[in-house]
Amino acid sequence: MITSDLILKYRRRFNDLPTHHQDKMTGDGVATSYSVSHFPIKESTFQLYVNNSLLATSGYTIDLDTGDIELASATSYEIKARYQSVSFRDQHWLEFIQEGMSSFGDRFYSAVMRSPSGMSLSAGVQVYDCPSACIRLTEVLESDDYTLSGNWVKPRVNLSYDRRSNTLVLGQKPSKANYLEISYLARLTKPTDTSSVITMEEDWYGLLGYKVGSIQALAFADRIAKQGNVSVEEGAFSVAQLRQLANDNEAMFERSYKRIKPVLPSYTIPYYIPAGGQI
Repeated sequence: MITSDLILKYRRRFNDLPTHHQDKMTGDGVATSYSVSHFPIKESTFQLYVNNSLLATSGYTIDLDTGDIELASATSYEIKARYQSVSFRDQHWLEFIQEGMSSFGDRFYSAVMRSPSGMSLSAGVQVYDCPSACIRLTEVLESDDYTLSGNWVKPRVNLSYDRRSNTLVLGQKPSKANYLEISYLARLTKPTDTSSVITMEEDWYGLLGYKVGSIQALAFADRIAKQGNVSVEEGAFSVAQLRQLANDNEAMFERSYKRIKPVLPSYTIPYYIPAGGQI
């Protein structure tokens, strides 16, 4: 799922859909600083008109969090701002999703199947570091003719996976370098921007939503505690209500987690080959 689509889904779920606004101000030919009446402002929605002409973005700066506008030069014409306000910008929701995914730890994962680029064998080396994203190695195959065009078969030596150190341990040192194909479970990749693709099980988006809802409610409570009030658009929430909402979302996460029961699947190693070395 594209992160921007997930953000829209959570906006609907937690009642943070954009509200359209148009503010009018009159320039006095001296001042260059103005502000809009509603903020934060959703990314890519702000447009500024001077004398009914759209002003290029090089002609002003806008602080999306505070609604403060700074014109490059003063004007005596009418200034008109069109924009959409939200409780939290897309960047904030992205951060909520990142924090929520970080809290999952190794309970949630994605599968990497038979990757030829993850590892390779070296002559005389017995212990190998697995990819940093790996949380469990599930399969190891090697080339039967020591080239990438060979058949992929089980290694000729015994092996085991040490999950604590995330290493592959061979029963004996190989005498010759070889190519490997590995399958493994990887940590979920957190999105870096709103265009990133998030890949995980469909049921897990709902679980992530409870985490995101808890984080968003606490952020809302912190904002109100600092400001001392809340706007009509944001709703008549109190700090205590928002903290209770955060707790309720956490409780829903735990109940849903027990119902869905994400578990690490079984893996195929280690196995025993009589002449494959001691593990």
